[in-house]
Amino acid sequence: MSTYLVTTYLQLFFGFALQDIVARSGVTEKEILWCLTVPAIWRDRERQIMRQCAESAGIPGKRLLLAVEPEVAALYCRHDAGLPGADKQGDRFMVVDAGGGTVDITAYEVAATGLTEIGYTSGGGHGSTYVDQDFIGQAMVRRLGRGALDAAYDADRGAFADLLDAWERAKLSFDPTAGHALVVPLSNRLYRNLDTDARAKLARAQHGIDDEIILDPEEAIGLFDRTVEPILDLVDDQLARIGDAGVGRILLVGGFAQSRHLQNQLRARIGSRSTLVVPSKPAWAVLIGAVHYALAPSTAIVGRRSRFTYGVSTAMTFEQGLDPEKYRTHDYAGTAYCNNRFDTFVRAGEIIGAGHEVRRTYWPLKEGQKSMNFKIVTSTNPEPRYVTDSGCNEVGDMTVDATDSLSLPTADRRAEVTMAFGGTEITVKGRDLESDRNVRVTIDFVTDHSTEPDGPGPAAATRKIRK
Repeated sequence: MSTYLVTTYLQLFFGFALQDIVARSGVTEKEILWCLTVPAIWRDRERQIMRQCAESAGIPGKRLLLAVEPEVAALYCRHDAGLPGADKQGDRFMVVDAGGGTVDITAYEVAATGLTEIGYTSGGGHGSTYVDQDFIGQAMVRRLGRGALDAAYDADRGAFADLLDAWERAKLSFDPTAGHALVVPLSNRLYRNLDTDARAKLARAQHGIDDEIILDPEEAIGLFDRTVEPILDLVDDQLARIGDAGVGRILLVGGFAQSRHLQNQLRARIGSRSTLVVPSKPAWAVLIGAVHYALAPSTAIVGRRSRFTYGVSTAMTFEQGLDPEKYRTHDYAGTAYCNNRFDTFVRAGEIIGAGHEVRRTYWPLKEGQKSMNFKIVTSTNPEPRYVTDSGCNEVGDMTVDATDSLSLPTADRRAEVTMAFGGTEITVKGRDLESDRNVRVTIDFVTDHSTEPDGPGPAAATRKIRK
């Protein structure tokens, strides 16, 4: 989706919401904390783009939180829904957030002070809007023909909004176990815009009925299958990855959670492995849960599983016979070092506590360096050795000014890099230990670094302090 469209939408929504909140509550603009929810399957790149769009729309960045949708849905289930199996310490449960565009799945354990993520974030474009697309693109086209459908749409687009509203109600209540057809009435506005041939074709397809769309259970199930089956497979995969400990409850939330067919299919698929629970207001779960998150973002989720390995590119002691010669470099004293080493801060799959910080200290390779440069790198591999390995991407860089320590011996000149994890966004900062000067860094997740590096990069400007 265009960032311009997202920014424009957020700008209009922000203006309306701000005016309404101030008028109704009497609070000032500076007293408002804004919270945007994003799908769990979004990578750091998409989250950063959303933040940039929100700030460009006028939402103040210092008072803006990004919340992950299944996380906040879990908070709703724990605090508001009163669901057993999701409220006591030690309870383990999975959240299946089935929305309109995406489905997000992960799992949590109730800890003493909050929730710890025990699952592996998964999901995809399997939301209910894809069922809507198949209803129009398959069922309606079969009955009316593409030409007649397009003509009716061009004549009165508002009539199609009425059709989709009627379809939404029928879609959520559809239960093939009852043996009834799925019936969607056509509004008078839409019916008038169908030509004679289209009405006749519709009547022939439906035993003379031309003012409703009638889907027998088998055809209706076919429309659902393309979306429902991948959701069931994702739940299977999540249960397998969690292992023998399993989860006591699987909580189905989101707008699509109201679908009786999805509920029936999911209940049948999980069998005795867990118990499916649908809260009383599944479509509200993310909205209400986001409020809980915004009230206590640092304690609501006390542990998250890292999706990637994060670190910096540096030089480490050269290991003869292991490190390639093309990566060999030397420091000011002539000691051999290996360039392009991946110095890991956290590993993919590791559970990170909220507010977790990792600090590392480095020194310059060469005498007289006025600055120390660091490349921030991610990897899908839990144990990368080189930043040029497959799955590694450079996502940012920073420069620490080291001019204040030029008078010191090179061995005493040091810079500190700190990465903060455990939240929905990752921050990095650097500090020259001599001047105590901080350098804050915005990681450039937006830049496309998808192309794999070809050979070694430039010589590292830093080497890691020996432990």
